[in-house]
Amino acid sequence: MSLDYWAFDPSTCQFPAPRVPILPSVFDYSVLPNGNQPSLDGGLRHFSRGRYALGEAYRLAGLDQQGALLAPAYHCVTMLDPALVMGAEVQLYALKSDLAPDPESLDNLYAQSIKPVKALLATHFFGFVRDFAWLKHWCNDKNVILIEDCSHVLFTEQYQASGAGLYGKFIASSPYKFFPCADGGLLYAPEANLLDGVKTESAGLLAELRGVKGTIEKSRLPKISINDIERIGQQLESIAIGGPVPGVDQRVERLAQSTQYSISYARTTSLLSSRWVVAHSSVNDNVIRRQENYRRWVEALSNVPNCHVLYPEISPDVVPYMLPLYLDSPMPYFYWLKQLGVPVWRWDEMAISNCSVADDYRLHLLHLPCHQSLGEEEMAWMVAAVRTVLTIPIDGIQ
Repeated sequence: MSLDYWAFDPSTCQFPAPRVPILPSVFDYSVLPNGNQPSLDGGLRHFSRGRYALGEAYRLAGLDQQGALLAPAYHCVTMLDPALVMGAEVQLYALKSDLAPDPESLDNLYAQSIKPVKALLATHFFGFVRDFAWLKHWCNDKNVILIEDCSHVLFTEQYQASGAGLYGKFIASSPYKFFPCADGGLLYAPEANLLDGVKTESAGLLAELRGVKGTIEKSRLPKISINDIERIGQQLESIAIGGPVPGVDQRVERLAQSTQYSISYARTTSLLSSRWVVAHSSVNDNVIRRQENYRRWVEALSNVPNCHVLYPEISPDVVPYMLPLYLDSPMPYFYWLKQLGVPVWRWDEMAISNCSVADDYRLHLLHLPCHQSLGEEEMAWMVAAVRTVLTIPIDGIQ
């Protein structure tokens, strides 16, 4: 099938590379066993990325050209890519403003679907684990396979965030988003026999060496200094001259998967070095630092105009992936932040749906890093940059 997308092309903006890593870059070795829970008892398979683990979950759920997938309207394109590779029908269900699934939308899509609904993808966004017990009952009543998307959740062999992996027949996660490793995806099934026929293949020695090299190089990236913080205002004045370049936002039809999905990697396992990093990293430090950085963001932005944090409250059980920050006006603020080199992310390429929340969040909701590798200087610089930019009147620097 084909899908229509809104796609933002930033090439005309000439954004510089982020000055701070979006994902973890520093390895914290732990001599103690990690994990707040016993190792996973079910079936487990390693993949190079969570998107390929997700694709295998779709296949095991029976998804094909004759079936349909229900997926959240707010999404990264790689969540849909494997279904498009299979030729399946993709139907996007609406979300509430807090990104919880809308039950009425699910009911309507299921009732109106011409093809049988084979699977439903439910996502724990930004590391905030939801109680999907009701969704599991919904799927059971309709003979639909529930696939739990834990790509924003700390979910590994050694550690599973509280409440994660309790509902899905299949669970897919992306450990590389929480650790300074080159790659890493995980497919888990509480019923181990469901993965008996899943075959994967090694990435090979050359890929292993490249992965180790990349991990080492990432840990040696230049650091932010106090001088960088003091120069923010001057840099911003220079950037603002001539006004922001809007980029190109256009509607496109896609007949196949995005360039972020490579069929040749669909059955490649994660690197041994990546698994070693995950198994030997300090999870306690990971959790504590992420929570501290998240709370620092929330406090720093609490009195800043033109924005609000989507989830301002964080419980002790939450291991945040990133901080979701809603901008009242994406332009010119998004442009200025990117030009400063602030590592902001957003899902601005998205399949079109009738969900007003997804349509709004596509350009308005930023993802800001809060990972454990961020030092005091990096956090101070990012906070100062975001505060400085968002306090500027919408018509420019005065």
